Amino acid sequence: MVSPVRAAQATFHRLGRAEELPGFLLSVGCLFIALLLAVLGLEIGALVFLLLSVVGELPFEVRSSSASELLDQAEFGLPMRFVLRVLAGLVVGDQLDGSGAVRTFTAVAVAYALVLGVRALHQEYRRVGPLKPMETRNIPGSPRIHNAPPRRAFEVVVTQLLVLAPVLFGAPWWAVLLAGTAAVLLLAAVTIPDARTSWALRQQKRATGFTAPLRQIQEFLDDYQPDVIVHLSGPDVAGYQINTWLESLEALDRRVFIVLRDHPLFTRMASTTIPTLELKDPGELLMLDFSSARIALFPSNTGNNIHLLRLPTLMSAFIGHGDSDKSASNNPFSRAYDELWVAGEAGADRYRRSKLGVHEDQYRHVGRPQVHGISREPRLGEETVPTVLYAPTWEGVNHDQEYSSVSAVGVKVVEALLAAEPPVRIVFKAHPFTGQRDAKYREVLARIAAMLDEASSRTGVDHRVVKGGSINEWFNRASALITDISSVVSDFLASEKPYAVFNHTDHDDATFRAEYPSTGAGTTIGRDGRGISEFIDVVTQKVPDSQAGARAELATYLLGPPEQRTLEAFRASVDAFIARSEAERADYRGQSYALEPSDSDDETVL
Repeated sequence: MVSPVRAAQATFHRLGRAEELPGFLLSVGCLFIALLLAVLGLEIGALVFLLLSVVGELPFEVRSSSASELLDQAEFGLPMRFVLRVLAGLVVGDQLDGSGAVRTFTAVAVAYALVLGVRALHQEYRRVGPLKPMETRNIPGSPRIHNAPPRRAFEVVVTQLLVLAPVLFGAPWWAVLLAGTAAVLLLAAVTIPDARTSWALRQQKRATGFTAPLRQIQEFLDDYQPDVIVHLSGPDVAGYQINTWLESLEALDRRVFIVLRDHPLFTRMASTTIPTLELKDPGELLMLDFSSARIALFPSNTGNNIHLLRLPTLMSAFIGHGDSDKSASNNPFSRAYDELWVAGEAGADRYRRSKLGVHEDQYRHVGRPQVHGISREPRLGEETVPTVLYAPTWEGVNHDQEYSSVSAVGVKVVEALLAAEPPVRIVFKAHPFTGQRDAKYREVLARIAAMLDEASSRTGVDHRVVKGGSINEWFNRASALITDISSVVSDFLASEKPYAVFNHTDHDDATFRAEYPSTGAGTTIGRDGRGISEFIDVVTQKVPDSQAGARAELATYLLGPPEQRTLEAFRASVDAFIARSEAERADYRGQSYALEPSDSDDETVL
C-alpha cells in the first residue's frame, strides 16, 4: 500500500515545478476557500476569495502546464472551475439587486460556460485529433504547429471578472447583462479565430497531406538539400542524447538536418546552428522528401526509428549516445542498421560476445569525438584539495539494467569522501534519469545534497551538486572519478585519471571486471562499501597510483587511439559513409518511392 507521504510527494511531483505552485494555490486554493466561506455564510470573504481565484488563473494558466493538464484529466478544468465560481456567487447572491439580477446572472453564466466548453473541446481535439505539434529551429519563417490552441489566459481572466464582478457590487440586472454579454462576445471573439485556424490546417492536411507549415519544411529541404539526417525521440530528460553530438555534427563539412519526434525532447536540445524539426506524426514525416540525404544517424534505439529506416535511399548508422558496457550497448535491434559505429574495439567486442548475429562489415570504428576536449589535468598532487567527481548512473528501465550505486552505497560513498583525511572536494552529478522509475532514488539524491550542503557550510570546502551542463567540464576539474557501469567510465578514461566503479552484481571483483571490461583499470566498490577507502587512499596519495599504464591501454581499447578521438576523424568517418551510400544506393535514388504510412505507423513499431 502506498504511504500517504509517498502519495503526497507523487501528487506534488505531477503538479509541476515549484515555481508553478503559487498559481495553482491562488487559483484552486482560493476557489475552495471561497466555496467554504459561502457555505458558512461569510459573504464578503467568499466574494473576495472568489475574485482572487479568478485573478489566480492568469499565473496558473500561463506557467502551470503540468498542473493544468492534471486538472483537465481530473475533469476540473477551466469550465468546471468557472461553474463552481458561479455556484459560490449564487450562494452569496444577496449582493445581487433582486431576483431579476439573479436570473440574468444565471443566464449569462450559462452562455459563458458554453463558450468555455467549446474552448475545452477545441483543446481536446488538438490533443487527440489528427493535428500533431510541429516545431522548428534555424528554418526560415520558423514554421510551427502548437501542441494546443492558445490559452488566452488574459482574456479568460478579464471575461470571468466581467461575469462575476457584478455579484460583488450588487449591480442591477441590466448591468449584469451588459457586462456578461461583453464577456461572452469577447471570449467568443478570441475563440472563433483559433478554431478556424485549426479547421484550416485540418482541411489542408485532408486535401494533400501537407499543412502549410509542413509545406514550408519541404520547401526548405528542397533548397537546403541535406546530406545527413539525425533522428531521435524520447522524453525531455533524453536531451543529453542529442546534445552530446551537437559539437561533432556542427563541425561537419556537410549539410545536417536533425529530426526530433517529441516536443519535451525538443525543448531540452541545446543551442545549435543546425536546422532542426520536431515532428511527431509518422505520416507527415513520410510525406517529406529526403531524397537529397545520403545517410541517417541514430543516437538511440527507439521504435519510431523505423520511419526513416524504411527509406531505401538512406543508409543508416547507429551512433549511440555513449560508449558503455551496459546491455543496451548490444541491443538486438542494432541489426537493423547498415552500420554500427563504435568508438574502439571494445564496442565491436560487445556485439561479438552477445552472439546477436551482427556481421563484421557492419562495424565502423569512428573513435569518440566527444572526448577531444577532455584534459589529463589536474593530476593527483597538483591540487591542495583534490576534487572527486561522483557521477552515478540511473536505476535503469528494469531491475536487469539496474547498474546504479545511488540507492545501494551512494550515502556510504559520500560519507567516506567527507571523512577523508586529508580532505577532498566532492562534486556530485547524478544521471538526469535518476528517480524516474524508483522514487527511493530521489530520496537518496535529496539526502546526499543535504549532506554536501551541510559539509560545505561546516568546513568551507566547496562541495557541489551539479544538475545540468556537460559532464566533460567536470571531468576537466576533477582529479578522480567514482561512477557506475555507463559511458561515463569510457569517456573519463580519455583523461587517464584514477577512477572507481560500483560492482552492482553478486560476482567477485575478478568476474565483474571480466564481464565489464571498462572497469579493468579502476578500483571496484562493492555493495558493502569495500574499495572506497582504498580508492580514497589513492586520491589522497597515501598509496601510489599503480594503474596509470593500464588506464592508457584501456582507453585505446574503449575509445580508439588518440588520433581517432578528434572532430577531424569523425568528419572522415561521415565522408566515408556518405561515399558508401552514394555507391551502394545509387540505383534506388534513380527510382521514385512513394511510401505511404500504414496503420501500424506509431512509436511502438519495431
